[in-house]
Amino acid sequence: MKLLLVNPNITDRITEIMLEEARRSAGTGTVLQAVSAPFGTQYVENRAEAAIASHAVLEAIAEHGAGADAVIVAAFGDPGVEAARELFDVPVVGISEAAFHMAWLLGRRYSVVCLTPRLRTWYLECAREVGLDGRLASVRALPRLAADITQAREATREALLDQCRRAVEEDQAEVLIVGGGPLAGVAREIAHLLPVPVIDGVSCAVRMAEALVGLAPAVPAAGSFARPPAKPARGLGQALQARITREAG
Repeated sequence: MKLLLVNPNITDRITEIMLEEARRSAGTGTVLQAVSAPFGTQYVENRAEAAIASHAVLEAIAEHGAGADAVIVAAFGDPGVEAARELFDVPVVGISEAAFHMAWLLGRRYSVVCLTPRLRTWYLECAREVGLDGRLASVRALPRLAADITQAREATREALLDQCRRAVEEDQAEVLIVGGGPLAGVAREIAHLLPVPVIDGVSCAVRMAEALVGLAPAVPAAGSFARPPAKPARGLGQALQARITREAG
């Protein structure tokens, strides 16, 4: 099977970091292709940037999604996931919803540890949107971001580990999620130092996407995720414009 991993930000090094971790989790026979957003911001941290990223995600899937059996939107907060489900005929999985659902299966209370206070606010909203905020013990954020976002794993590992321990001891978290694409791989690296399961959104999304492909769900022909009717459009990338207007495919 082929999975397309779309990084909703423009930083190619973050795309590489997530692809490396995705390959560790993928099953035998799974081929992964990763692309960065064609436009947008260095990393996605708030609602405004997420709105831009949502458009970029649709452009990237339209341009690179041919032959993919499923798509992974690889930014915590899942910008563009629901829109992509409306527009494309393969399963689309976001890394935050994948982590939330996996955490729900592993314990009754879970916490997210992330990089900045702005992300904390957004992640609380994301948990509410997927209906799993009732199990959310806390979202803990570091007070400041690493100077170089591509080095966040190395620069913030000890601070993240401290917040994970606090989430267990003070918030009674039974599962921990290390949130954010730049932190892909940290959960695996610190799991042996913590007394509860620690999971990573990229790994969870890869496994969930593989499961959905294996289930071979029908493409919706009714309901809110049925493909929207064609309509005129302008100013979009060629591939996305064709999909919106039905000029091709």
